[in-house]
Amino acid sequence: MSVTPIVAALARQVDQRTGREIVELEQKRDWPGMLALARTLLQREPVRADWWVLQGYALARQGQHAAAIESYQRALRISPEDEDARLALGGSLSESGRFEQAIQTYQLALRNRPESAPAYLALAELYRRRGQPDLALPNYRESVRYEPDSEQAWAGLAIAYHLTGQFERRDQALQGLRRINPGAADQFEKQHLSK
Repeated sequence: MSVTPIVAALARQVDQRTGREIVELEQKRDWPGMLALARTLLQREPVRADWWVLQGYALARQGQHAAAIESYQRALRISPEDEDARLALGGSLSESGRFEQAIQTYQLALRNRPESAPAYLALAELYRRRGQPDLALPNYRESVRYEPDSEQAWAGLAIAYHLTGQFERRDQALQGLRRINPGAADQFEKQHLSK
């Protein structure tokens, strides 16, 4: 079973035993257990950004986005260049309905690292969910430019082209998705084109 990018990054940055425990907690979807672990680790090392990110992630998975935002902000005060913390902060801001702040957070991530496919993808997804596919398009294009094997980016690009009536470009994006995962392309066609 795979893990989310933020958990994978945390597991790589910490000692092997703790990394394994974090992965197991995510795979079991044991968010209270993950939160307890984060708080234990924070008691030992309150100035380690990783533990604030872990706590924020566990809180966000439980729908406690206001508390998660505070944790991610603490992590960023310790480690301002932490892209994972910044993207997670943007996600919790978005989930809290603070869309403009989420957009600014993703844009700051892109200023810090202009080739960040995950930041472009997060920004594109936010614009698309807000009904702004025209603003999502350039961000999806940049996401696939920097991460050409991202199913999510290719599918989002195809949807955004579809929503803006650019059907030839939608079909081109769908071919990008088909190259990576033919089944996902077939599913896209059933879901979006057979109506």
